[in-house]
Amino acid sequence: MRRLILVLAILLAAYIGYPYLTLYWLDQALLTDDDQALSRLVDFPQVRETLKAEVKLAVLDRAQEAVEKRPILGTFGAALASLLAPALVDSAVDTMVTPEAILNSETVVKHRREGKSFFDFVTYAFFAGPTEFTVDLKDPQKPDSPTLTAVMELTGLRWRIVALKLPPVENWYAKPAD
Repeated sequence: MRRLILVLAILLAAYIGYPYLTLYWLDQALLTDDDQALSRLVDFPQVRETLKAEVKLAVLDRAQEAVEKRPILGTFGAALASLLAPALVDSAVDTMVTPEAILNSETVVKHRREGKSFFDFVTYAFFAGPTEFTVDLKDPQKPDSPTLTAVMELTGLRWRIVALKLPPVENWYAKPAD
């Protein structure tokens, strides 16, 4: 009976520690410029699709707000946004959300040069369900910066980032200095 309890305790500890280990591997992939490891840890096609949908919805919601504030000009803007936003968003997300683009981003390159971990960006990391783990990220140099949430899912026997949840649209813009 003790062996069974010991085995169950080890399995539980492994289950709880595995997403944190995945975050460590993700950090190492960024610091060592390992695009293959990054591709194993992030489901880029799924992340791109969820981001595209989220950004398009945010753009169209903003356009609808403009319609309510300025009916004539806002209606024209909303029509233009609904016509152009899908293609522009798709193109931007497809370009920016790739292993190469992330590994060559200014922040990642700077951290790699300095040998600094990305764990200083993590403000929260815990289970959202049995097969879902969320990680809140925020720029430690800018206390007022918005929080980005990475969603990890247990698929098969590994944790992978499958979505990024953007902060509310009103937090996307820099606040004016006092």
